[in-house]
Amino acid sequence: MTPEFQSDLGLAPRGTAWYYATLNQPAARRRNLLLFQAWWRAVRSIPYTVSEPSVAAAKLAWWEAQVRLCQDDRPDHPLLLQLQPALLEACVAPGALLQAITHVRASLQQNRWLDWIGIENHLDCGPGQVARVSCQLAGQGTSAALDWAAALGVALAQVAMVRDVGRDARRGVIFFPVDELAALGVKARQLLACDETREVRALLAHAATRAHTALVRADTLRPRDMGQAALPGIALSRMAHALLREMERDQYALLNQRLSLTPTRMLWAAWTAQWAR
Repeated sequence: MTPEFQSDLGLAPRGTAWYYATLNQPAARRRNLLLFQAWWRAVRSIPYTVSEPSVAAAKLAWWEAQVRLCQDDRPDHPLLLQLQPALLEACVAPGALLQAITHVRASLQQNRWLDWIGIENHLDCGPGQVARVSCQLAGQGTSAALDWAAALGVALAQVAMVRDVGRDARRGVIFFPVDELAALGVKARQLLACDETREVRALLAHAATRAHTALVRADTLRPRDMGQAALPGIALSRMAHALLREMERDQYALLNQRLSLTPTRMLWAAWTAQWAR
């Protein structure tokens, strides 16, 4: 896969977590995983790149039509056109991708959640479902493998929620349940104003601890006979653990900055994943 091809389709550029997490995969499998992640990135970015709700809704409807064409016809978008054979071979039904689009639509329509169960279900519908499909594209379709993938996808999304709290607040979105804000004495206006009070940092520390617990739980679900197909997930989990340590080291000052790992650290996580199987 040439750099020009990757650029044209918007595949994971050098320096992203997914770029490094898939380095240890066979070429054909890596290509399919990169194609699928590029599709997911294009869809999930709509709430962040389109300010007009009707335009965003139209874009999601167009992607839905394209996904439906993947079953028996040829989609128009070059990314899905390249991905279609892999989806068919892995027996990925259009409904799996449509569910992920539903997650993005919910993100457009809702900016508050009453409780954690609602948020967890929301994450399972999006990142959890994307992780399941990625697992299938990696050649692992057993129920145990898919359960691990979904749990890991939700856990990684929890880490991202903490990391991206400032970005989401500037969009008017709060990915923390109303009852949790009340319990920890945090006002929604504090988050929306990116006011890093002691209570806000305590909230983020609490969310980071929950994300860490979710990562650990996901690892206990991983079947130990997945072989090389498990390596991207293991690498992403290691990157997420490292990012959580960076957040803690920075005392959860996350409303006005976005922490990230260096490429060297992501490469190391991907390289050492092979010894964690």
